[in-house]
Amino acid sequence: MLRILKNSSFASQIMFTVTAILLIPILVMMYDIFFSGAKDEMLLKTKEERLGTMVNATVQSLTEVLDRSDIEYNSPLAIKDISIISTAFNVIAKPLADANPGVRLGLYIPETKDLYVYGFLHQYRPQTEEEIKAREYRILDEASSGLIAVNATKEPLSRIAGSLGNQAFEYLMPVMQEGQLIAIAWADEQVHPVFAQSRQFSLVTRYLTLLGLIFGLGTALYVIHNLATEVQVIKNGILSMQEDSEKRLSSMPGEIGEVVQAINNMADNLKEKKRLEEELMRSERLVALGRLVTGVAHELRNPLAIVKATVQVMEGDFKQVQGLKEYSKVICDQVDRGNLVIKELLDFGRPSKPVVSPTELNSLLESVLTFTYPMLRQNKIVLEKKLEPNLPLASIDMDRMKQVFVNLILNSIQAMQGGGKLIIQSVVKEEAIEVEFIDTGTGIEANDLSRVFDPFYTTKDDGAGLGLSISYQIIHMHKGKIWISDTSPRGTTVVVSIPKSN
Repeated sequence: MLRILKNSSFASQIMFTVTAILLIPILVMMYDIFFSGAKDEMLLKTKEERLGTMVNATVQSLTEVLDRSDIEYNSPLAIKDISIISTAFNVIAKPLADANPGVRLGLYIPETKDLYVYGFLHQYRPQTEEEIKAREYRILDEASSGLIAVNATKEPLSRIAGSLGNQAFEYLMPVMQEGQLIAIAWADEQVHPVFAQSRQFSLVTRYLTLLGLIFGLGTALYVIHNLATEVQVIKNGILSMQEDSEKRLSSMPGEIGEVVQAINNMADNLKEKKRLEEELMRSERLVALGRLVTGVAHELRNPLAIVKATVQVMEGDFKQVQGLKEYSKVICDQVDRGNLVIKELLDFGRPSKPVVSPTELNSLLESVLTFTYPMLRQNKIVLEKKLEPNLPLASIDMDRMKQVFVNLILNSIQAMQGGGKLIIQSVVKEEAIEVEFIDTGTGIEANDLSRVFDPFYTTKDDGAGLGLSISYQIIHMHKGKIWISDTSPRGTTVVVSIPKSN
């Protein structure tokens, strides 16, 4: 059973637990309904049969007396008629009451409101006339609701009357003659206080148990609903995190909130681990690639130098040849272009150690924009500067950092072929200075995003794919970071973070 429960869903486990908890009050209530209640009903049924027999005998005897009398029922009862009824009742009630101590017999005549009582619920001392009259008024007051009910329905009635600790069981029956109600006879017997209290306790217990069940069930449903909802939210959040590693679960209260926080922390750790693994793989690839390109660059530089020297000699020796200068210019231009690529390869494969000095980044950005602004204006790009004043100094190699900023500006220009807007802003963070380059270009494809800093990876037709790789290398030499913080078809944001000078 426990193994099956362990393999069940979370909601099923909760439902099983709640059902087990509610099983005890359910069994108690079932016992009260089927056993305790049945026992009380049997005791009351016994009293009802006993008192009903006595009242039936009284009513039958009264009916026989009334049948033999000459009472006119179509007219108000006369004094002699009432005397006949009361005398007959006393004669009939005396032996019954004497034979059944603790039983009280009564007769009420609605027309005249006369009351006759014989017997006591418990033994009394001899009473005075005033005490007898007061007793009759009290008895009439206690039985009034039952008398009114029988008077209205003309049907027998059995009930428990009185207050807790002083309750009596009553059986009332109408005395009919020629279709008219002449009197109401009844018998009552005191209910034992222990039985009354037990019955009252059972009644209270029944209602409290019912309320407990309702409250417990409502609370259980509420808790299960909340837990199921929170589990569903966590499930949907984890599924969304599988699709987008940047998403995180919303905070929740209580222990579920601690679980959510642990999941978010785990996601952050996995993301950081993945980033570190990518950086390690990139570094290993860069080292291997650096060795390769350095060797290739050296091997290519010498042939290109020989080609260029040969062309220069040809220009001197064959300058009289028509059209030679035009061809030699094409060769020299391509050699220069090859030398430029070789220089980039050497810079990438064998970077020299940066020569750092405390520098104000805003001033460095202004100097870079001085010679790049004509290119921005030529390409119909609006420049907006949001440079935070009084930036702290950063220990950087100015020439290398200029190269990074120029590369990022040129990339933004190439991404906005039809014009656009470039925002350059600098902000101070806790231990670093961040420079953001925000353009309104075409953005970077999702498939290309993870490879933009890889060497020789480019989406341009004439690009070498080394600009961002060299920039990445330079930034990491300065113990900083560079990343794409946002990209979409509406633009891209590149962030450079440089530690502040100590």
